[in-house]
Amino acid sequence: MKGFQQTLKNKITIAGQALHSGKMVSVNLIPQPVNTGILFSRSDLSEKPVIAAKPGNVIDTVKNMTLGTEEWRIQTIEHLMAALHGLRVDNLLIEVDGSELPLGDGSARYFAKKIKEVGLTTQKQPRKVRRITSPVWVMNGNTTHSYLIALPGKGLRISYCFTSDHKVTGNQFAQYEITPENFWTELAGARTIAFSRELEELRKQGLALGGNIDAAVVVGEDSYLNELRYDDEIVRHKILDILGDLYLLGPVEGEIVAIRSGHKLDLELAIKLESLLE
Repeated sequence: MKGFQQTLKNKITIAGQALHSGKMVSVNLIPQPVNTGILFSRSDLSEKPVIAAKPGNVIDTVKNMTLGTEEWRIQTIEHLMAALHGLRVDNLLIEVDGSELPLGDGSARYFAKKIKEVGLTTQKQPRKVRRITSPVWVMNGNTTHSYLIALPGKGLRISYCFTSDHKVTGNQFAQYEITPENFWTELAGARTIAFSRELEELRKQGLALGGNIDAAVVVGEDSYLNELRYDDEIVRHKILDILGDLYLLGPVEGEIVAIRSGHKLDLELAIKLESLLE
C-alpha cells in the first residue's frame, strides 16, 4: 500500500452544477510537488485563499463535509476526496470558483473518471501512510446509536452496517478492501441516498437546488424512484463517504468498522486519530 507518492500527469478542469446552491461551478485539479498533500483554493476570491484538507479545517458536517474559515468555505468535498483516496493521489491543488464542488452524478466516479483519463505520475518520495496501531472509537448513543471504530490491520478495509426500518431500503452491510481496482469497480459509482420526502424540505431550506433524480438513489414510500447501479448502492456510498472523510488524515492503514455513522462521526474519528497515528 505504501509505494511512492503520486500526483496527476497534467492539470484538468471539471465543471458542473453544485448540489445545494444549484450554481454552475468549475474546478481545476493541479499537480503538486511531493509532500504537499491535498490543498483547496477559492479561485473566485481576490486573495485566492488556500486551505489544507485537514480535520482542523472542517467547519461543517451537515449533509456534507465543508472546509473553510469564518470568511469563506468550500463544501461537498467528500466525493472528490474519496476519488483521491481510492486512486492514491497524494499531492494536489484543487481550485474552485465557488463555495461548493460540482455534484456530477452524485458519486465519486464523476471525478475518478477524469483522473484516470489524465493519468498519474509517480514521484520520488515514499507515501506517508499512517498506521492505526490500537483500537480507537467514537460513538453517538443518544438518538441514532452510531458507532465508528478503527482497528489495526494491513492495507485499508472498511465495513459498514446501514440499518433502517424503511421497507424499501431495509438493512444493508458491505465490506471492502480499498485498492485502486476495487475502488473503481465496486465503490466509485455508488451514489448518495435521498428520501423523496426529504427533498422538498431541503429545497425549502435553500438546499439541494441542483439535485436531479439521476444524481442520487431516490427512495420513495414504496419503491426506489430510479434505477440502482448496485443492489446495495446505499451502503457502498456510505463506505465511499468514509473513504473521502478519512482522507483528511492522508493515507491510512487499518480496519474501519462503521454502524450508522455519517460525516459528523467521521470527523470526530479523524480528529481523535490525528494525534495517535504513526
